[in-house]
Amino acid sequence: MKEKIWSWGYVLDKAPTAAPFVFGKTRCSLETASRYLGAGKTFYMNSMFSADFMRKHFPDTEDECIANCIGNRLSDSHMKLLSDIPEIYCALEHGRRDASGKRIAELSLKYGNIKGVNFDDFNNGAPETDIRPEELREFRAMIRSINPELKIAIVTYSHLPLEKQIVPFADSVDIVSRWRWTASQDYWDDYEKDIKAVREALGPSGQIIQGIYLHDFGSGMKSRYPVPLEVFQKSVRTVCHAAYDGLIDGFIIPQSGWFSSDAHFEHVTWMKRYLDWFEDTATRR
Repeated sequence: MKEKIWSWGYVLDKAPTAAPFVFGKTRCSLETASRYLGAGKTFYMNSMFSADFMRKHFPDTEDECIANCIGNRLSDSHMKLLSDIPEIYCALEHGRRDASGKRIAELSLKYGNIKGVNFDDFNNGAPETDIRPEELREFRAMIRSINPELKIAIVTYSHLPLEKQIVPFADSVDIVSRWRWTASQDYWDDYEKDIKAVREALGPSGQIIQGIYLHDFGSGMKSRYPVPLEVFQKSVRTVCHAAYDGLIDGFIIPQSGWFSSDAHFEHVTWMKRYLDWFEDTATRR
C-alpha cells in the first residue's frame, strides 16, 4: 500500500515559514511529509506560480512565502532535498505552460527522478489553465523531444464534466488525479461509480490516482479548518480499499504544509496510524 501513496506540497527553503494556501506558518517541508508518509511519489508544487503571479492573484501573500517557497523553485537545492524520492512530478507554471514545461524537461535530464509534469486545475475554465486538445498534443511532443520518458498528469474535479476535462485529452494523458472539492460523505459512498466513469473516459492504459483533501478548501479559500474528521476518515478508508482492490492506482494526501498544524493534528495522526495498520496487516503471496 505504501507504494501507492503520493505526497503533494512545497519544499521550504526555511522553516518555519509562510507557505502557499497555509494559514500561519508551517514547519513541514515536502520531503519531510514524504518521509512521514513513506511516500515514494510526489507532486512538487513550488513551480506552479511566479512571484508576480502570486502577488497579482493572491495579494495577501506574505513576502517570506515568496522568498522561502517560490523564489527558489526548480532549483538544484530543491531537487537535492527531494533526491530520496523516486518519482517527482513538477507543477507547470500558470501562464507559462510551454516555457516551464521545457525547463522541467531539461531539468529531468539532470535529475532522473523527475518523471513528469503536472497540470493543476486542468482546463477548469480559468484563462491560465485553458488548453485545447491539439495544444496538449503539441506540448507532449515538445517535452518528449527533450526527454521521451516524461509523463503528463492532470488534476480533474468530480463537479466538472468528463467530456470537458478528460475525454478530449485522453490520448495525451498518462495520469489523472481525481478530486472532490467539497466535503461529502455521499461522494465516498458512491465512489466506485465516479471512478468507473473516469476509467471509461480515460481508457485502460492511464493511471487514476485519488486526491484526498485534508484542509477544507471546499468551504472557501479562507477556511481555517480541516475537512470534518468523519468525512476525512471516510475518504482515507475508501481510497485505501480502492487502491488495494485495484480500482485506482494510488492516492494523494496534500498538502504538506498542513501536516504540522495543531488544528490538523488529529487528522494527520489518525491517518498515519490507519495507513500503517492497513499496510502492516496486508498479507502478500
